[in-house]
Amino acid sequence: MVAAPESAIQAPILGARIRQRRRELGISQIALARQIGISPSYMNLIEWNKRPIAGNLLRRIAETLRLKVDQLDGTSERQLMETLLQLARHPSLGALGIEEIHAGELIGRFPGWARGIAALARSESEATDRARTLSDRLINDPFLGEAVHKMLTRISAIRSAIEILTDYDDIPAERRERFLQIVREESNVLSDSGQALAAYLDKAEVADRNLTPVQEVEALFETRGNRFEEIEAAAGPLSRLLTDLHPAVRQAKARDIIEERAMPVIETIIGTSGDIETTAARARARQALVDYAIGAVLMPMDAFAPHSAMLRYDVEALASSFSADIDLVCRRLTALPEGVGIPSFGYLRANAAGTIIEMFGLGGLAVPRYAAACPLWVLYRAQQSPEAVFRQRALFPSGVRLVFVARARHSGPSGFGRPRHYLTDMVTMSEKDSYHTVYAPDPTAIVEEVGPGCRLCPRLNCEHRVDDPLAG
Repeated sequence: MVAAPESAIQAPILGARIRQRRRELGISQIALARQIGISPSYMNLIEWNKRPIAGNLLRRIAETLRLKVDQLDGTSERQLMETLLQLARHPSLGALGIEEIHAGELIGRFPGWARGIAALARSESEATDRARTLSDRLINDPFLGEAVHKMLTRISAIRSAIEILTDYDDIPAERRERFLQIVREESNVLSDSGQALAAYLDKAEVADRNLTPVQEVEALFETRGNRFEEIEAAAGPLSRLLTDLHPAVRQAKARDIIEERAMPVIETIIGTSGDIETTAARARARQALVDYAIGAVLMPMDAFAPHSAMLRYDVEALASSFSADIDLVCRRLTALPEGVGIPSFGYLRANAAGTIIEMFGLGGLAVPRYAAACPLWVLYRAQQSPEAVFRQRALFPSGVRLVFVARARHSGPSGFGRPRHYLTDMVTMSEKDSYHTVYAPDPTAIVEEVGPGCRLCPRLNCEHRVDDPLAG
């Protein structure tokens, strides 16, 4: 088992916070040491981050300084530290020589400034994500391309008809009326297309609106945290009806059971969701929730969660244990309940062209909606060796470290003379969470610098870049 690396953020925050609070209260270092029962020299070492502190000693210091323990070293400070470290490691700031080692000192001595810097960094990140989405949509959105093509086609038809009417005076009345009818019809279609495009763009201006059925379904899953308690409750008892051990037979049986007994629950979820707005989204959501329910029948959470922990979240071992396909196991991992020591997983699926066709629970991971993702992601490497599991230790420009686990699998009918088509399943987790799994990277494992996609990746010198950056 690979142990998680020792946290580097606790001591700098604690020492600086203790020193700052002591000064605010007008207590000398010697007086504070005497009150908590340690030597002044040891107190000095604590304040300057030369000695670790925890347990009863930490509680005594907190009580003396009239603070709660979590006010000295709370979750918010650790999150703030992570944000500042990510900012310091951003490629665009590399030339500034930001001193990572003093991040804890900044938080401890000047928490307001630290929060302000972190807020600006988050704002910049959100603006970058927005620009990425808009760039991706303007370049690759099939709706925009199709809408503009239709409008240009109608304009060309109207122009041709008008040119005939104006250039030829001897057109019979019957033919002239026919050309006028064409102009009227094409003008009406052009008007409808223009209104549809305007409505689409108006909708796109609202940040929290979902523009496509795919996004509506993803929003439904995101709102629920990729977990539907109603389906879990309904599907759990149904697992007893599965008796065959063959994965394909079990999955087919599970689908039949869900369609016979659990569809009212699924329809209720869809009907009461504020995220599902269109008919196409309802159909897609229905299929996605049926797939979720199949996973819940094949792998009831009461059994799946502890067994996953025992196997340290090995997707292949779990697939074998529950006689289920890899993709169902991957999606099931995203539905694990939150808890101490339980990793948070994301899941995405890509086809042979590299297009992301399904994704759940990815959190802050930016995935291009219409264009290709970063060519350095391991999911593309997995397609070269189907059925083999690949792990990648990925470092994003923001400083975020993720671990990717990808496996390509054959999809569709097989047989002599039939072409084989492959899909790639990939689970994602933070590097911190990976230490609870079999995929924990060895400390010596290579950290690969990747990005979300070439258009907005700040790694300007990447030799694999295939497109100029949006602002470069």
